[in-house]
Amino acid sequence: MPNVPEISLLRNVALIAHGGGGKTTLAESLLFNGEAIARRGDVDKGTTVMSTEPEEVERRVTIVPHIGHCVWRDRWFNLIDTPGYSDFLESTRGVLDVVGGAVMLFSSEVGIKSENERLWAMVEESMVPVIGFINKLDRPRADFIRTLGTIEARLNITTLPLTIPIGVGEHFGGIVDLIPMTAWSARDGVFFQIDLPESARADAEYYRTQLIEKIVEGDDELLERYLSEGREPSLDELHKGLREAVITRRLLVVYCGSGAANIGVRSLANGIAEYFPSPIDKATVKPLVGVDPDHPERAVSRTPSPTDPFSAVAFKTVMDPFSGKLTVIRVFSGVIENEQPFYNGTRAHKEKGGRLFRLQGREMIPIQKLGVGEIGAIAKLEGVHTGDTLCAIDHPIRYERVNFQEPTHTFAVETDSKTEDKVAAGLEKLVEEDPTLRLRRDPATHELILSGMGQTHLRVVLDRLKRKYGGIATLKTARPPFRETITKKVRVQGRLKKQTGGRGQFADCWLEMEPLPRDGGYAFENRIFGGVIPRQFVPSVEKGIIEAMEQGIVGGYPVVDVKVALVDGSHHSVDSSDFAFKTAGSMGFKKGLAEAGSVLLEPVMTMEVTVPDDVLGDVIGDLNSRRGKVLGVTPKGGGGQVIAAEAPMVEVLDYGNVLNGLTSGRGLYTMRLSAYAIAPSHITRVILEQEKKSEA
Repeated sequence: MPNVPEISLLRNVALIAHGGGGKTTLAESLLFNGEAIARRGDVDKGTTVMSTEPEEVERRVTIVPHIGHCVWRDRWFNLIDTPGYSDFLESTRGVLDVVGGAVMLFSSEVGIKSENERLWAMVEESMVPVIGFINKLDRPRADFIRTLGTIEARLNITTLPLTIPIGVGEHFGGIVDLIPMTAWSARDGVFFQIDLPESARADAEYYRTQLIEKIVEGDDELLERYLSEGREPSLDELHKGLREAVITRRLLVVYCGSGAANIGVRSLANGIAEYFPSPIDKATVKPLVGVDPDHPERAVSRTPSPTDPFSAVAFKTVMDPFSGKLTVIRVFSGVIENEQPFYNGTRAHKEKGGRLFRLQGREMIPIQKLGVGEIGAIAKLEGVHTGDTLCAIDHPIRYERVNFQEPTHTFAVETDSKTEDKVAAGLEKLVEEDPTLRLRRDPATHELILSGMGQTHLRVVLDRLKRKYGGIATLKTARPPFRETITKKVRVQGRLKKQTGGRGQFADCWLEMEPLPRDGGYAFENRIFGGVIPRQFVPSVEKGIIEAMEQGIVGGYPVVDVKVALVDGSHHSVDSSDFAFKTAGSMGFKKGLAEAGSVLLEPVMTMEVTVPDDVLGDVIGDLNSRRGKVLGVTPKGGGGQVIAAEAPMVEVLDYGNVLNGLTSGRGLYTMRLSAYAIAPSHITRVILEQEKKSEA
C-alpha cells in the first residue's frame, strides 16, 4: 500500500444503508478493485474484511463501524462500513461527523426502507454530501425505475442517474455510464467494457439528456449556451457541475449495479474520487470551529492544514480484554506522531499518547504518524472516550460532541452470584465502547438496569459480554419504581410496652401525619414540650419512622410525600431507651399508613414521539389507549410530526416494539421520568397481581 497522498486527494467515505442493503459486500468490491485485497470475501461465510465480530458473522449484519482503505485513481479512500439494522443504526451518527461524504445504498428489490429515511435525516443534520447507489439489480424482483421514484418521493430530493442498468433481474447484464456513454459488465468479479446494446440506447440517450439539463440549470452561462446554441457542456464542465451539485446537496447523484457481482462499482468509485469533497473542501462547507475548554464562551477555529495545531475526534472505541483499548480517530488539523502526548479537550487532562495504527478491518498496520484528514487508531488511551476531542497540549480546543439518541429499550440484567462481578465489570467496558448503551443501578429496586436501542441490540451486548468477559446474564422486564403515599391527615399513637421480669421496654409517642404535594419528599417536625419525651429520644422516633417508610402497606414500596409531626407521648425513667422509641415511632407510622388512606403512586413518563404524517392518528390513538395524555403536536422540519405526551411508565415499558409496529420502523421516541401520580384503584389491583406473579 503506498503512502497516504496529500490531503486534497483524501476521500473519507461512509457506506450507509438499511440492514441487508449490501454495504459490506460493496466495500469488499471497492477494496478489491483498489487492489487493497487479493480476493473478495463472502458475508455469509464471514470472510469479508469488514466482518470482524463473531456476532456479526453469526447474524450476517454489521453491528459496529469498521474501517478499511484503498487507492483509486490516485485518490486515497478511507471507507467506513456502518451498521444498517435499526437497533445499531444510531452509531452511524458519530461516523457521519468525521467523513466528507456518504454513499447511501438502496435495494432495487425493496426500495426505500425506514432506515434509509432515518439515515437521510442524519446526513441532513450533519451536512454530509451523499451519492446514491441502487444495488442488487441482479435480484429477481429488482426494479430500477420504481426505486428511483420511491427515493424522490420518500426523501424529497431530485435524483440524477449517472449510470443506468442494462436489463434487470435475471436479464441484468451490466450498466451504461452516461457521461462517456460506455457500457460495462463483469465476470467472476472482474469488470470489463462491452458494446452498448441497442436495446439500452434509447434509455441511455433519454437519461443523458436529463442529466445535462439538470446540470446546466445550476449555471446561468451553461444554461444560456445550451438553450440558445444547443451546445452541451464539456466533460470538465459536466464534472464541475456534478461536483457542485453533490457538495451543495442540490441533487442526489445516483449510480447503480450489483456490489456482489462487482458491476457498476468501478463507476461508483470514479464518482467518489471525482465528486466527493476532500477534507479541505469539507471544511469550507462545515468549518472546523470549537471552543476553548477553559473558556467555553470563547470560539476557537482550526484549518485542515498540517501546519495548524493538532486536533482530532475519537469516533469509535474498541475494548479488548487481551490487547486493551483501541481509540479510532479522525485528524482534523495538524499531525500526531507515534507516542506523542496530547490534551483531552473534552475531559481536561493530558494523555501520554500511544502507538499509532492504520486499520484494514481487523488488521492493524503500525505507522509513525497520522496527518490532517487521516483516519487511524491509537492504542491504550485509558482516559479517552468516544466523542472526545484530542488536541495539542499548548493549543486546546473542544469540538461539539455528537448527540446520540437516548436509548429506547430498558431491561433489568439478571445473573447468578458466581458471575455477578464479571457481568458488572464487563458491561461497564461494553458501555464505554458503545455510546448508545446506558448502565445504572436502580436505587429503589436494586436492579442492574441496561438500556439500549432495541432487544436485538441488548441481546448482542450479552453475547459479547459472555465471549469477551465471561459474564453470563439474561434480560428481564425492569420493575417500575412504584411509590406509596397517604391521602388524608391522621393522628395515631405508637406505643411499646414490654415487661420480662427484669428491665422492660417502654416508649409512647403520638404522631400527626399528613400528605405533602407531589415531590414533597419527607418532612419531620418535633412539637414536644415540657419533656414528656426526653430530647435524646426524639431522633430515635424519627429513625424508626424513616425505616418504616422504606416499605409501605399497599405493595411494600417506599413511602414518599408525607409530613410527620411528633406531638405528644410519655416515657419511663428506667424502661425507656433509644430502641424502644425507635420501635414506637415505626409502629405509629405503620398504624398511620393504615388509617391515612395509603395509595399506590406510579411513575409518569414525559415522551416525545416523532412519526410520519400518515400514522399520526394511529399513534395518538394508541397513546390514549395507554392512559396517555397528548400535550401537543408540532410539525417537524423535513416532514413528520412530533407528539409531546405523558404516559404511565407501566403502560410504555415495551413502547419501542409498539411504535415500530405502528410506524413500520419509521417512528422514534424519547422518554424520561417526570413525575408520580396516584394509580387508579383498578390499575393498582392489576399491578399488584402482576407483581405477585413475577415474585412467584
